[in-house]
Amino acid sequence: MSTQFNRPTIVVGAQWGDEGKGKLVDLLAKDFDIVGRFNGGNNAGHTIIYRGEQCKLHTIPSGVFQRKKLVITQGAVFDPEVLLTEIEFLQKHRIPLDLLIDYRVHLVMPYHKLMDGASEARKGKRAAGSVKVGIGFCYEDRNNRAGIRVEDLLYPMILKEKIAALFPLKKAILEKVYGVRVTFSETELYERLIFFSKILKKYIGDASTILRKNVGKKKILFEGAMATMLDSSFGTYPYTVANNTLVSSLFISAGIRPCPLHVLGVIKAYTTRVGHGPFPTEQQNEQGKTLQQYGREVAATSGRIRRCGWLDLPIIRYAHSLNRFSALAITKLDVLSVFDTIPVCVSYQVGKKVISEFPAITHDYARCVPIYIYMKGWKKDISKVRTFKELPAEAKAYVRFIQHSLSVPLKFISVGAERNATIIL
Repeated sequence: MSTQFNRPTIVVGAQWGDEGKGKLVDLLAKDFDIVGRFNGGNNAGHTIIYRGEQCKLHTIPSGVFQRKKLVITQGAVFDPEVLLTEIEFLQKHRIPLDLLIDYRVHLVMPYHKLMDGASEARKGKRAAGSVKVGIGFCYEDRNNRAGIRVEDLLYPMILKEKIAALFPLKKAILEKVYGVRVTFSETELYERLIFFSKILKKYIGDASTILRKNVGKKKILFEGAMATMLDSSFGTYPYTVANNTLVSSLFISAGIRPCPLHVLGVIKAYTTRVGHGPFPTEQQNEQGKTLQQYGREVAATSGRIRRCGWLDLPIIRYAHSLNRFSALAITKLDVLSVFDTIPVCVSYQVGKKVISEFPAITHDYARCVPIYIYMKGWKKDISKVRTFKELPAEAKAYVRFIQHSLSVPLKFISVGAERNATIIL
């Protein structure tokens, strides 16, 4: 993979997120000059083991532990309070932070979070499963030209005027439509943002121009938040995030020209998802509980237990068709070591039809019945294995089957949470 570092590299999830992208970015970052976050907000969390401690990042790119130049591009949004919490964590652990936040990034406001929670409650059984941190409503304001941007923090009078125009409307909607009391005032909101501006000012700049100037000159790694099946257009709508998650969204999100990319697709060795929505291979049984237990499947952002099921190759084929993976990384292979037999979904039965990829009509997805093949388990602890040769024959067969099914080179196999618990091919 090192021969590909002359072009930007992007790490993208092939399922519903939580594939272990943060660990891969942390591992790869040592060979790059710049690491960028180009989409999503603090509804996405990356868990990284640093010096034996579990660290959860929601805004700062995962390259921070490799002491790299970090950028947050305009395609992302963030909650200033969450960012400050992460900055304080890094300062406490004496980890240097070289961060540049693009002027154009939109801020998640307190009323966005209130609206998120109120909207989910109003939907009842039709709720999308939002983690209620306001990301969707922030993107909604961005698209409706009613957002607060990072650049506004540098101009207090403009910021004050914007809040004066927006706050009464947001307060009225929350209180008169949703019946949610707003306990903070317009003045308090403004003063809070001014407080944030004093801390964040030194991190603000034109990230897009920096990236454009350095494409082809420096080694750039982009960290995708969420994953393919949560894409707002091509995912399992409406059980998606508010932004685009595909590789192609990088160019507009980062403000760089289209160019060749090295795309690392990250696949968990089984399948998980957080929140609502169809999930054909979900195991609501003892096997699902075993995956949850051994995989420690708890969402980094919300703390919710992840739904678990067997590997679903049709959605990964679909993810590959949308992103064109250059290479694959398979994570959490060690979790499957407890099973005698491991089912793999190779296609779906939809009525009388058999299909091998996610259907274009999302309503049909809820009717998909998985068709499995059954592979022999290895029943051995592989968490200490560091070469492909050392893997049990059954584990080799499992990963080779995935690679053959997708016709994409396999470059990384993760067998534990730590950075070094990785087999590099």
